[in-house]
Amino acid sequence: MAVDIKLIATDLDGTLVHDSTEVSEVNVAALQAALDRGITVCIATGRSHRSAAQFARRLGIEDSLIISYNGAMVRGCDDEAPLYHVPLPPPQAIAIVRHSIAGRRYLHYFLNDTLYVTHVSRWGRLYLRRTGDVPLPVGDLRKFDGEAPTKLLIADEAETIARTLPEEQQRWSGQVYVTHSLPEYIEYLNLGATKGAALAWLADHLGVGLEHTMALGDQLNDLPMIQQAAIGVAMPDACEQVRAGADYVATSAREGVAEAISHYLEL
Repeated sequence: MAVDIKLIATDLDGTLVHDSTEVSEVNVAALQAALDRGITVCIATGRSHRSAAQFARRLGIEDSLIISYNGAMVRGCDDEAPLYHVPLPPPQAIAIVRHSIAGRRYLHYFLNDTLYVTHVSRWGRLYLRRTGDVPLPVGDLRKFDGEAPTKLLIADEAETIARTLPEEQQRWSGQVYVTHSLPEYIEYLNLGATKGAALAWLADHLGVGLEHTMALGDQLNDLPMIQQAAIGVAMPDACEQVRAGADYVATSAREGVAEAISHYLEL
């Protein structure tokens, strides 16, 4: 199927980025080739805006808007405020905080592009190593009652998360969008905050029809934009649900972005 691609949205971790910071030079070259053709390239990540902006600068796409927080925010790299922001409503945020306290779960609370935690545990340190976001300990997250956080995230062992995710999705069905970005995380967002919804908003904002878009990802949180885009690309180690929803499944884990772009742009 021939598609005139005008906008490429790529996930970071497990797609464009490996080992938290490494970006294949082949992937970078492919993105540059797309830019040279006048195609807009944007990051679409579960990370905070602050963390994603670091990669935008490294990739030379700091003039492009960034989809962050799994689609809850669209913002220019150095902008003071987002153009699009769909935070969790306060009642849902309050309920999740209390649910996490009752279950003795380690919660990351993202408010105003700052990461708050009860205390700095190994999960907070892991998040810092992976993203560069510094966890600020505040003791009791209930002090934020009434606020509308952009995202909440619990961290635990991968086996525990795999068992807990379906339970959490069922528990919050119709109230909160519950998704999965890395094996150790479950993320809670506004029902309207998905990468697919953010991609649709961005395409409209740029005057680009969705029929001219490509989206690349590897985890469950990427599935909405993979399905929304004209060309949805999954990495080879993505779960079956994500691969089944894609138009193209790359064969290379580390250079899958370049592989897909080269395939469709005939580089």
